[in-house]
Amino acid sequence: MLKVLIVDDEYIMRQGLKHMIDWEGEGYLIAGEATNGDEAIKLVKELVPDIIICDVVMPVLDGVDFTDAIHSLYPDIQIIILSGYDNFEYVKQTLMNGVVDYILKPTLTPDELKKVLIKASERIPGYKRDAGNDGMSHEKKLALCLLGQEEPEGEEFKKALPYGCYRFYAVSIRGYGSGLLKKLERSLKELQVIRYIEVTLREETAVVLFNYEMHDGPSLNRIIEDMNSGLCVINENLFGVISRSFDDPAEIPAVYINDIVPYVDKGFYYPETRLFRAEDNKDADAVTLPRFDFFRYNQLLNSRQGNDAVLMLKTYDEAARDKHIDPVRLKNQMKNLIYLFLDSMGIPDEEKENMRYEIFTAIEEAVNEKIYEKELQLIFDKLLSLTGGEHSALDERIESILKYIEENYRDELTLEDLAHNFGFNYNYLSTWFAQHMKGGFSDHLNRLRIQKACELLNTTDVPISQAGMEVGYSDHSYFSRVFRKYTGKTPSEWRRAGHLDKQGDRKV
Repeated sequence: MLKVLIVDDEYIMRQGLKHMIDWEGEGYLIAGEATNGDEAIKLVKELVPDIIICDVVMPVLDGVDFTDAIHSLYPDIQIIILSGYDNFEYVKQTLMNGVVDYILKPTLTPDELKKVLIKASERIPGYKRDAGNDGMSHEKKLALCLLGQEEPEGEEFKKALPYGCYRFYAVSIRGYGSGLLKKLERSLKELQVIRYIEVTLREETAVVLFNYEMHDGPSLNRIIEDMNSGLCVINENLFGVISRSFDDPAEIPAVYINDIVPYVDKGFYYPETRLFRAEDNKDADAVTLPRFDFFRYNQLLNSRQGNDAVLMLKTYDEAARDKHIDPVRLKNQMKNLIYLFLDSMGIPDEEKENMRYEIFTAIEEAVNEKIYEKELQLIFDKLLSLTGGEHSALDERIESILKYIEENYRDELTLEDLAHNFGFNYNYLSTWFAQHMKGGFSDHLNRLRIQKACELLNTTDVPISQAGMEVGYSDHSYFSRVFRKYTGKTPSEWRRAGHLDKQGDRKV
């Protein structure tokens, strides 16, 4: 597969590109992503991509200087420029630097992206698309089979795998860098009698389908063992998986799903095992994540019961690990739940993002269960600390907001502006008002304004329309409707009744 590097300072754009097409299915691997040209140059040295998709306007090192630097250092790398409507002067300079083409961000479509990728591929020295399988490479054909998007059929595909026996070998490459993949490819190229097709799925798993004669089975086992041991030199935590042997190519998808998928990330639970044989493990029944009560969790967070919320996280995590849940899914689930916890604490956005990065990195880099358990306990301790000493600071900030509303109720106040100005998450602040002020922020503001209006009507002779404007209502009819909603009377009826003199300072 051709390796692609995405370079754009906009996170949303990078994510959009990654999900716009089926990259593996089209014969490409997203090898990495960078937020600016300087960061990308460092990645290029490590990843050596075939194609770079690069924004033309970026901080630190813009697209013009970046393309100039890349073509000086790596003339064979093909560059595609991303541009807005108003950046054509920059685009012309990059075209002079030899970029393949440019595509406009606002009008980018999957078909356009595929076309420009093919154009870039055709300019790569020595690269030629496989003419078999209706123009589809054997690697792409196998990748689609494993992803359930293609049947393992076709004469050209069978010609590539002419022998009677098949066996999978797979290893997770997540977080191991490109060195591991390169060493695997070098080891495979040394094979002679045994055929193989190697693919990388979703930037996470390297999968090799071996094809061999039955009498070469023992030799293949030794080859895989030696190859796996060699890969362990790059990363001592590497965990390889071997499928059972099978003789019908129609079984390719089923064997992959049954013998590879359930185990390829399970090295997390077997820190002492480097090569796992699926055929020796008959208890491979699929397990599902334990049910998590999100409703109860949100209730605890909204009512500031942080201790109980952390206890829920801990109980859930232990139950999931007891079932040997796929560690990638477990880690993602825990990261989502922890982010909800941080979001509910009302932490300023910058501080929250720093904590999120620190916590998520610790979880992601935990290579086995023992390390993960230790890191998670430290994380739980940190979450508990937020519900203690930080709580008083949170109360002070809430009090500041309420005081600000009290002093500025006449102005056009919005919850979005308050959240931004006082460093709160909007959803958290909205939930806080809903929990503590009955009808929420709008109801709290309207009650305060109508209460002030009642005081004006009973202590001054200002016209009713002016009283409404004094408390923040520019529309007289709207003011009257809101006034009646909270007092049961129109402003005129309220003034005539003289509520302040007869009943004291009555609250609405």
